[in-house]
Amino acid sequence: MKYKGSVVLVSHDIMFLNQVTNRTIEIVNKRHFDLKKPYTLFMSLREEIRIQQKAAHKNQEKQIQQTEKLIERFRAKASKASMAQSLIKKLDKVERIEIDAEETEAMKLKFPVALQPGKMIFETKGLAKSYGDKKVLNDLDLYIERGTKLAFVGQNGQGKSTLAKLLVSVIQGTGNLRLGHNVKIGYFAQNQSETLEASKTVFDIVQDAATAENRTRVRDMLGAFLFKGDAVEKKVSVLSGGERNRLALCKLLLQPFNVLVMDEPTNHLDIQSKNILKEALIHFEGTLLMISHDRDFLSGLCNQVLEFKEGKTKLYLDDVNTYLENKKLDSLQELEKIEHKSKHSETGINDYTLQKKEKSLNNKLSKLEDQIATLELEIKAIDLELEINYDQTISTPDFFNHYQEKKKRLSRHMENWEELIAAIESLGQI
Repeated sequence: MKYKGSVVLVSHDIMFLNQVTNRTIEIVNKRHFDLKKPYTLFMSLREEIRIQQKAAHKNQEKQIQQTEKLIERFRAKASKASMAQSLIKKLDKVERIEIDAEETEAMKLKFPVALQPGKMIFETKGLAKSYGDKKVLNDLDLYIERGTKLAFVGQNGQGKSTLAKLLVSVIQGTGNLRLGHNVKIGYFAQNQSETLEASKTVFDIVQDAATAENRTRVRDMLGAFLFKGDAVEKKVSVLSGGERNRLALCKLLLQPFNVLVMDEPTNHLDIQSKNILKEALIHFEGTLLMISHDRDFLSGLCNQVLEFKEGKTKLYLDDVNTYLENKKLDSLQELEKIEHKSKHSETGINDYTLQKKEKSLNNKLSKLEDQIATLELEIKAIDLELEINYDQTISTPDFFNHYQEKKKRLSRHMENWEELIAAIESLGQI
């Protein structure tokens, strides 16, 4: 937002697009639509345009039908044959109104509950996990009831994925973890799509995961996830990120569950697919634990928030919007920035020190850029002189030494410039 140049980005994060962009290009069925509006306004305007096009198209079709009837009537009378020909020519020149294309293909998604579990789903007492000397989770006491829809939020590396893996027994920690009666877990890992065997076909992946009850429905399931016809014979290795995610979701649905633990399931999914996934999860009658950085996706989906911060967790009985409003934040990414700042404050790096250092680096950068500009002009002038009067120029004593020294100095300045840019960018991340 602060950058003064142009930005071109591809993103499926609606809130991010709305905050950053002022123009949207949508690609649908090999056509593109370009309007100088951020995403939500763009989609609203696109819908208005389509409604107007449909109304205009309907009126035009009515007029065309009336003209065609007149032509047929006039053709039957010799006295009005010329009038019929005139109407035919007029009709041929009519520019037919087209209705803008819209994305109609969408995966069909529904998460059925396997069987009703007991009231308690997960209970932990003193649950902890360390990787070497680094303690990621410390003495976690957590009680999750049936029907809870809980969002894990917080900075990367604070234990969100670790807790998910502990709950589904992918990894082991210390302390106590208890699962409730009849709990059947469906787990979608952050790298779920990467775990699919690259050498297998789409059909093989789903066929292998199917149970005796649903094996006959494999092709129908794949069709619901937009794998139709020859697409089911594609190797996993040639699939796009979005296709892999859809395949991983399809595979997940072949197993019975009443608890869903999902770690960043929207990675690589387009906006339409994300909306379909969200709608299916809203109607899911089981228990949902969700890790996501996408506020728009979590909004209206989860009714509780578990915050991860500095090795500790805190439960909020709010949805993600209320949680962020109470924190006076616009996005989950801002939550991470605050945690970055608090860490550096603890190590003695305060905002004033950062600003002072950044100012000093920017001053050095400005002087260096002036020196680079001067050297580039000098070298350009010598190059021009060589083109105009080569023999006289090279006869000047120490010409080549002088010329090469300037080039070496420019090269050193460019290296220093790159180092300063990197230093300034690292301060911006802090």
